[in-house]
Amino acid sequence: MEGDNPQGLILLTYKGKVLLMHKRNGPGDEEQHPWTFIGVILDKKESFENALAKRVKKETGIKIENIEFISESYYHARLTDDNVNNIERGENQLLDFFSPKEVAKLLLSKPTSQFLSKHSTLIIQPHI
Repeated sequence: MEGDNPQGLILLTYKGKVLLMHKRNGPGDEEQHPWTFIGVILDKKESFENALAKRVKKETGIKIENIEFISESYYHARLTDDNVNNIERGENQLLDFFSPKEVAKLLLSKPTSQFLSKHSTLIIQPHI
């Protein structure tokens, strides 16, 4: 059944800020695209944690560990200094960190917006 595959999103935080991704279809793409968390659609017998770790590696070039389950299909991982220093951005892709105040002013994808409305406290938790 197409469309029934579960979807998952991961919130990546670093020192009180959240990492968001913005993609365009090409340099001439003037359409307004929303900022999003990195997400996956599960289509195999693979855990969300493994699928999300692979997707984060593909989108950012960084390997994350310690992915924690939040609720439903929402996950969270705190980035290290090493992670942040090794982020690789793809062509027609922006990756940036935003404070909670800055996030409130952005055009967000619906799933990202829903995630934040339920779990916004994760952004402002101090890094342990």
